[in-house]
Amino acid sequence: MEMNSVNEPLSNIEIPDLMVGTFLTRLNRFVGEIKYQDTTEIAHIHDPGRLKELLLKGAKVLFTYSRGKLKYYIKAVKIEDEWVLIDSALHSRIAMEIFRYIPELSKYKNVKKEVPLGKSRIDFTLDNIPLEVKGCTLVKNGLALFPDAPTERGLRHVEEIIKYKGYKGLILFLIFRQAVRFSPNWETDQKFSQKLSEARRKKIPILAAQISFNFIFFIFFLKINEFCLFSL
Repeated sequence: MEMNSVNEPLSNIEIPDLMVGTFLTRLNRFVGEIKYQDTTEIAHIHDPGRLKELLLKGAKVLFTYSRGKLKYYIKAVKIEDEWVLIDSALHSRIAMEIFRYIPELSKYKNVKKEVPLGKSRIDFTLDNIPLEVKGCTLVKNGLALFPDAPTERGLRHVEEIIKYKGYKGLILFLIFRQAVRFSPNWETDQKFSQKLSEARRKKIPILAAQISFNFIFFIFFLKINEFCLFSL
């Protein structure tokens, strides 16, 4: 099923002091080397995914000063003329901005963040209904795929959503690249894909918002409320 495009600008979040550099290499899961003003610098990467199709040597990156141990903090990377957010710490903030524009979520009034659920902590509860938010950066031939690396944590979150009273939980995917369809990534993580498909069969709402990134600030575009899940 293709996405029903709305293309309505929804909100913006300014990110101050953005700088442009060049990506060199990923030293480990959370640390990368970038080149800025002819100097090699170390920068924090706050996305545990593989990002192999994004963090390529020579790719342009947007970064800011870090409040942590490292000097800089990468926010986005440019691929195929598209800036793609790779700062997963912003997912909850973005979700909060777009709840009111998604019919399935706008009806809820009491929003709480980081709430214990079973053996996990879920991103939100909306009037005590659990909502887990996931960010998707992997797209192949117009197909958005999640996850881009095996995720035990993501699997556990979907399991907790399924176990919640009468399948009343919600799952929201933030799609950070242009795409027309969505699928769980069966090739990369079969267990997660099976569990997400199970959630779909049990009629747990699986929602999605496609997010566009502007050089100066975020502009959110709601592209669709729900994707059709299918195996590859």
